[in-house]
Amino acid sequence: MSILDFLSLAGLGIAAFVATNIDDLFILMAFFANRHFPAAQIVLGQYVGMLALLAVSLAGSLIAFVIPHNLIGLVGLFPIAIGIKELLELRKGEEDGEPAKEPLKNRLIGYLPFLTVAAVTLSGGEEIGIYTSVFATNNDITEIIVIISIVMVLTALWCGIAAYLVNHSFLANRLRHISSRVLPFVLIGLGLYILAEAFLVPK
Repeated sequence: MSILDFLSLAGLGIAAFVATNIDDLFILMAFFANRHFPAAQIVLGQYVGMLALLAVSLAGSLIAFVIPHNLIGLVGLFPIAIGIKELLELRKGEEDGEPAKEPLKNRLIGYLPFLTVAAVTLSGGEEIGIYTSVFATNNDITEIIVIISIVMVLTALWCGIAAYLVNHSFLANRLRHISSRVLPFVLIGLGLYILAEAFLVPK
């Protein structure tokens, strides 16, 4: 793998993680702000949930071995569709003068720290769809290792940022305001990248 290929793959992994974990950042903040959730269990639960998401996505991407590469590339339409939906909902909320709705997962916090964090992390169907798209078009063992490594590093970073923002609510509010507007474009860009890689880059 050349340096350029690595940087391209790293960018894809970062984009996929950010696109699928903006909401999780605020969910993690809720966990860190709750005295019933020890920090160690929050981090452990987040890692278990992320690993489970990646495992399910990898299993789903195995269809890449029996379906033509170009056809697999069409899964890039999935994040594009999600991005367009998020963009339309954001625009509708602004026209109605309503704040962006809170994700359902924000209301699922329970009483078993480790299991609760893992279950909440794993509960996102959209995350599985996007990671499946990424793995379906990047299914070489080296590519898989790079993407998983990036996700693991960023998971630790996400936990650190969430813990920091718990004590800096002004920054958290600004981040939420910005992320709700950037997320749709990140998703659409991610989908376009997957489509371009499938149809324009020779394998």
